[in-house]
Amino acid sequence: MKRYYLFIVLLFTLILFIALLNSSIRAKDIQLGGQLDVSLTGFYDSELGYGYIPQTSLDMELFVPRWGDNEIKCAANLYTDIEEAQVDFFWKRLYWKYRFENLHLTIGRQPISWSFGSMLNPVDYSLGAMALDEEYSAKYQNAVEAYFPINWYTSLSLVASLPDNSNNLKVGLRGRTLIDDFDVTIHFVQENVITNEPANQRFGITVKGDVGKFGVYGALGYQREETDSFSLLAGLDYSYFFQAGNQLYLQMEYLNIPPQLLSQITGSMMSGENIKEKKIDLLVGNISYQIDDFSSIGMTSFCNFSDGSKLFIPRYNNQINTHTTIEIQAGMMMKVIKESNSSSLKSFFGEMNRLFVELGIKYAF
Repeated sequence: MKRYYLFIVLLFTLILFIALLNSSIRAKDIQLGGQLDVSLTGFYDSELGYGYIPQTSLDMELFVPRWGDNEIKCAANLYTDIEEAQVDFFWKRLYWKYRFENLHLTIGRQPISWSFGSMLNPVDYSLGAMALDEEYSAKYQNAVEAYFPINWYTSLSLVASLPDNSNNLKVGLRGRTLIDDFDVTIHFVQENVITNEPANQRFGITVKGDVGKFGVYGALGYQREETDSFSLLAGLDYSYFFQAGNQLYLQMEYLNIPPQLLSQITGSMMSGENIKEKKIDLLVGNISYQIDDFSSIGMTSFCNFSDGSKLFIPRYNNQINTHTTIEIQAGMMMKVIKESNSSSLKSFFGEMNRLFVELGIKYAF
């Protein structure tokens, strides 16, 4: 994999050098920007006790102007690896894109996510690429993507990628169109294409549109492994704008998924390891209130009906100046109480199993 990255870096450097020689791009037009994230998380676990985790990450991106039909993107993330006690990095974007008349071809390290506005996505190209508007490393793939724009609302995408730490090939095909003002996509993904390992095939359909004042969306997925399984998502969202300009946003989703997908699509926030049922019924809700143009407050909650566990995640963020944003986030995991003599309120919410509080600062430059 390191040799692969070295090859991509050399190829990227060569393309950039040729671009500087054969275009109107000047060295002073190329700029460097990014964002520094620093956070401290304190936690409590019923088994591990108390502790804290300091984290630091730095996103850096080289901004290269487009020339003609060519586009180059270069972005990396440096982060502190707590387990290895060292600084590590991974490429987020390191690709060249060329826009033909009826084809957009992208080669290199690139973000690939077939998200459609949901908080969780059980039918993504890589499960766990996005969760609650947060990006995870699974989103970034060493890939070749061919995008065919058929008209302004219909397109076809073909992807071939090599997942990290794997020499295997993964392919995906996605079609997108508009039917009666509803955005509809159909896709197919197959992993383990060139090895003797069992093939993992996934089919997915997503639908998104508006019904009155509400936004509605849904997804249906079929996964073919050793045992076949289906995934279902149904969601709605609603926005209300006050006269002062403040916004109240509500979103709710119901999911029916196999237990093994729970950890993947929630970013490891919840786990289905000890659940014996073949399917999990999960309800996810989000409410956020925009206080002003610079600050907001919100709450995201999970309720797993299969084991009774619940997760509450309140948050607050405030952009204190042009470059700096403060974020405060907490999480409380509740597990079901089996004793019948507990109070009705405690029986409903359960007993606290885990707790964390995170204070973070982001500085963009």
